[in-house]
Amino acid sequence: MSQTSTQSAPDTLVYPGADLRTRLMSDFGVSIDPELLVQALTHRSFAHEHGDVPTNERMEFLGDAVLGLVAAEELYRNYPERPESELTQMRAAIVSQQPLAEIARSLGIGEFILLGKGERDHGGGDKDSILSDTVEALIGATYINHGSELAGVFVRRLIGDRILHA
Repeated sequence: MSQTSTQSAPDTLVYPGADLRTRLMSDFGVSIDPELLVQALTHRSFAHEHGDVPTNERMEFLGDAVLGLVAAEELYRNYPERPESELTQMRAAIVSQQPLAEIARSLGIGEFILLGKGERDHGGGDKDSILSDTVEALIGATYINHGSELAGVFVRRLIGDRILHA
């Protein structure tokens, strides 16, 4: 689905993330409710241009916390000999902007993000900050939709290779 075909207001969307939802289900076993998925994909620039519709920022906040907790738990369990200072550096390398943006690119998330015209025209769908924020919002949406257990499974599948190579 092209970027331009997803740029109508969320209440009039046919369903911009259907392909992404299918991909998330097949690759990670996670199905996010369509309304939550649309919100997780809604950048503030789009919301501002379309009557202040709900953005992904609150989901991003929640997803960041879930991501940090799961990454910390996995590092704690997988590296029992490492001191706290090393675990902290390892976690930062896994959950920071660049690795999350790489995950987003590997999933093709950028094409589904609902962006305002200016942000879209300036390549917002490929900006590390927007991509990483959207990954966190998807984690938050998964948490809201399914709770901590499935959100943890989703995060482990997203970052599992990075934990092993931390």
